[in-house]
Amino acid sequence: MSILFTNNAGTSLASSITNSATSLTVASGTGSLFPNPTSPDYFLCTLADVAGTATEIVKVTARSTDTFTIVRAQEGTTASAFSASDFVQLRITAAAMQGAAQSGLASGAITENSNTISSNYTISTNKNAISAGPITINTGVTVTVPTGSRWVIV
Repeated sequence: MSILFTNNAGTSLASSITNSATSLTVASGTGSLFPNPTSPDYFLCTLADVAGTATEIVKVTARSTDTFTIVRAQEGTTASAFSASDFVQLRITAAAMQGAAQSGLASGAITENSNTISSNYTISTNKNAISAGPITINTGVTVTVPTGSRWVIV
């Protein structure tokens, strides 16, 4: 599972959402500024009202053109209602930075990985991956290594 990022992704809501909405629509044609996640990948967006009084971090698990499927109230924020024209921005969040910092332990000299793969994973096309073994792949779980990619277990 990866947190996805793009540079300078920001737009506004096309229509209002309630505090229980599980999707949002951004201004026409601006969805393409954001990543297009496939499970289990996602990206985080910060919603902020124009007045600057309400902010919420949401997990975006899917994007279809300008419509995002969202999981509300991430990283200790509270699900809130937002109006058309409120801000939708891909920002660096505290949890994302903490995760990045912990991936390079011991001043970058030691990196840890799990020894069990418990969900399907596809290595990116034309990318290589490395894991420290032994590795166990749970029953029913698939690791896909596309043509042009390599997975090395040391």
